[in-house]
Amino acid sequence: MSKAVAFVGWLLLISALGFYGYGIYAAITQTLSSSESEPIIYPEFLSTSIGSIQALLLTNLGMLLGISVASPTSNVARFLKLTKQSQGVVSSPIDLKEQIQLFALIAYILSLIACLITWITVGFNTDSKIVVSVITESSKMFIGVVLAYLTVVLSK
Repeated sequence: MSKAVAFVGWLLLISALGFYGYGIYAAITQTLSSSESEPIIYPEFLSTSIGSIQALLLTNLGMLLGISVASPTSNVARFLKLTKQSQGVVSSPIDLKEQIQLFALIAYILSLIACLITWITVGFNTDSKIVVSVITESSKMFIGVVLAYLTVVLSK
């Protein structure tokens, strides 16, 4: 029974990340190939779903930063480079749950960077006929993520 639950969990995780990746990819390609004569048709369902997944990933980021502040010697803090590695101290390996959380964090940040680059490419245009709203929202969210990380780093 537990193998079946684990399989379903992995299937759902991979599906969610695949769907998120598709949504970001579609937003980027539609934005880069848009023109003023043909307005963008980006499904509202996809936009809402991507926003919800980003809220979850942003919560994951907050949790990881919170763990790093509360437990500066944790593996997460070491991975995020928020703590100094003591000489001669061997850190324990990162467990599977932390690996998944860190992978989701990296995928999230890379997607935000890709959206920011796309927005820069179109000259920071906010016209919804030319730029998919996911691009502008994600780009602004990236600035917030950078500020959150800087807050944690500067509070040390």
